[in-house]
Amino acid sequence: MYMEEHKMNQQQKKETKKLPSFYIALCCCVLAIGIAGYFTERHNSDSSSMLSNEIADNSGSEFFSDSTDKFTSSALNVSEDETQEASSANVEESSEVVSDTETAQSTDTQTDIPVMSEQQVPVEDYAVNNPDVDQTAVIVSSEQPAFIMPVNGNTLEGYSDKLKYNEQLSDWRTHNGIDIAANTGCSVQAVADGVIDETGKDAMGEYVIISHAAGFITKYMGLENIENLTVGKEIKSGEVIGTSGKCTGENVTDPHIHFEMSKDGVLVNPTDYLPQQ
Repeated sequence: MYMEEHKMNQQQKKETKKLPSFYIALCCCVLAIGIAGYFTERHNSDSSSMLSNEIADNSGSEFFSDSTDKFTSSALNVSEDETQEASSANVEESSEVVSDTETAQSTDTQTDIPVMSEQQVPVEDYAVNNPDVDQTAVIVSSEQPAFIMPVNGNTLEGYSDKLKYNEQLSDWRTHNGIDIAANTGCSVQAVADGVIDETGKDAMGEYVIISHAAGFITKYMGLENIENLTVGKEIKSGEVIGTSGKCTGENVTDPHIHFEMSKDGVLVNPTDYLPQQ
């Protein structure tokens, strides 16, 4: 029993002697780890500082590259002088484009504007010298003609735009012209220069319609001997267009012709334009 206790005491003493060495080794390991951590942290801090400085130097010209998707910093490093030179070049190029456009427009404008030649023939001369041109279609007179009487006779019945009873036809109607006394067979003349528009025959007998300048149209009714007249024929003032015949269908039974006048398509009173008898 004693021997066993003695052995245990000896073993405990040996283990007790080993403890200081263990703690010394442990402290050395901790110290080594601390020193290594210190230098590692300092190295990382210096590296981070250098990287931050590089990024700060290039922060004004950074962009993402389309081909590698990496952050790049050199392609957009354009100086203010280069920017001003590029702007000046763009302004000069724009000025050249505007100048070219204005020149082209000026050329087109000059091309579109016809140049009047000194030897160009006036329209009036062309109408006179060219037999293929209808002169009446080129030159139209707007002056009112000087009318004359179609026959030398008294007015038997005047113009009326109101309804009157017609004893011959037994109805009510307006009298759109005047009845001028004329012996059968006497000459009837055109009251002004004009063109034959129409010839024919109705209830009052044969008739002739002539158009004149300024929108006037005259109609002669109760005529005879108008066979030689053709539509489109030019008539001079005082030229005979037929003879007085038998005018039927009116209140006046004495020999006469019926004469009507219109202006711009509206019936007018012939006595307002014919000379006073």
